[in-house]
Amino acid sequence: MNFPPFYAVSCVFVGLSAFLLTPQNAQAGLKCQNQKPSLSFSSVTAPTRYVRVISSKNLTQMHGGAGGSVVGGLGGGEIGFNAKSQFTVTQLGNQACINLRKVAVDFYTKPVIHIASNFSRTSCEYNAVMAHEKKHVSTLVKFVREYKPKAHYEITRLLESTQSAYGPIPISQVEAAQQAIQASLSAKIQDYNNRIMPVLQKRQQIIDTPQEYARVAAQCQNWDQKLMQE
Repeated sequence: MNFPPFYAVSCVFVGLSAFLLTPQNAQAGLKCQNQKPSLSFSSVTAPTRYVRVISSKNLTQMHGGAGGSVVGGLGGGEIGFNAKSQFTVTQLGNQACINLRKVAVDFYTKPVIHIASNFSRTSCEYNAVMAHEKKHVSTLVKFVREYKPKAHYEITRLLESTQSAYGPIPISQVEAAQQAIQASLSAKIQDYNNRIMPVLQKRQQIIDTPQEYARVAAQCQNWDQKLMQE
């Protein structure tokens, strides 16, 4: 019997945001100013979602076969960063200045617990699996809470090192400039995301010791009978 963790990692930078057109005096010419963008950072933990309609056989397949073991439950969820951006575009004729005005970043997690449909909600097996999977969800939620200030600091630093202004450039290149700014910042956030995920993975693996699996299995007597049900 196996009760492994799972999580999906995501780093999404929302597409081009609306921009503002601010005409300048034609006689003055177009002068671009590099304005420092503001950062809004928050962490968001969604309520835990419980899935009880997938059989142990299918959960095992979802987990890639689980190394020959049978999966009775999965605990974890999605974790990552969502970012939205807002630009200011100053236009004069066919020329434009572009500035990244604001970035809003959410460090989020969406916890999920899967309990095999083989186990009824009142059964010993259901309660044993649930208690184990809650450990994985608790680890996920604590990780986001712990890393919120660390991620805030790191993304602030990344934003400061990102080119956030272009111009004067042809108005036809505004969209490409926006994409270049977003792609640069998104790549840096993704790199940071990739660096911290192994920390979470290691903490989840610490939960799944042979001793823990033996402790869960010893709580109930009808595992084999229940797992034969589909």
